[in-house]
Amino acid sequence: MSDQKGLDDVRLSINAVNITVDDAFRDRIAQALVKLRRYYSGDLITAEVFLRIEAHGGPNDKSLRIIYGVPGTGAFAEEEGDNWDTMLHTVVGKLKHQLERKFTNSQNSYRQH
Repeated sequence: MSDQKGLDDVRLSINAVNITVDDAFRDRIAQALVKLRRYYSGDLITAEVFLRIEAHGGPNDKSLRIIYGVPGTGAFAEEEGDNWDTMLHTVVGKLKHQLERKFTNSQNSYRQH
């Protein structure tokens, strides 16, 4: 399954393998990504979310990957586990850390204040 929708100048694409993403989780993903928007105010931001449930069905059989792309650079984070919301929180935290390192320089004109 693949889903795309606009999110405040962010092109969001959700790709799911062996899972159907309901509207509530799709909204939680979008709201989590909104928080990253403050680190870059330029154009052409893309967010690609990949959700997968592995066929083995054991513990930690779920994986969540997000590629948050901005011109000239991007951020990538992934997590495996058994709880989608926990993994989403962890992945967004990793992306936030990467974006803070790249864009908190006071001379960066793309940083929103």
